[in-house]
Amino acid sequence: MTSLNRYFFRFFIYCVGLALLCGLLSVFLPLALKGILTIFPFLLALILVLYRFLKQQQRAPSAQEAKRFALGYVIIFWLYNFLGMLISIAIFAQKDPTLWQTVAQYISHSGFIIMVSGMVLLLSIPMFLVTWWFYGPQAVRMANSMFKAK
Repeated sequence: MTSLNRYFFRFFIYCVGLALLCGLLSVFLPLALKGILTIFPFLLALILVLYRFLKQQQRAPSAQEAKRFALGYVIIFWLYNFLGMLISIAIFAQKDPTLWQTVAQYISHSGFIIMVSGMVLLLSIPMFLVTWWFYGPQAVRMANSMFKAK
């Protein structure tokens, strides 16, 4: 089995870059379309990394690799979003020092934590399943079409 660390790193770089690009694009879009841009960096990054994996490895990921990719990508997605949230709070807290206290108050309420955890699960499960499918049966189809002629 191949080391997946370089693919995880590439996924992270793609996600951050595409999230910044989508943030710039969201300025020009109506409110109804801005929600679509939330998942767009994740999907495009996983497609780009899969394409690179197929080109370099000349094969589709194994079932175990597909599960590792899916779980790793979801974890990376949420970690970089969490770090972005913390950086945003730190930037805005320079102008409003009470912001950290407000955030701490929200975090101290169990209802808030339950709601946020539920939202994360509601998004994470489909993200995991889509990635697992894309790196499983879809990757096999892509590999067959890419390398059939060779």
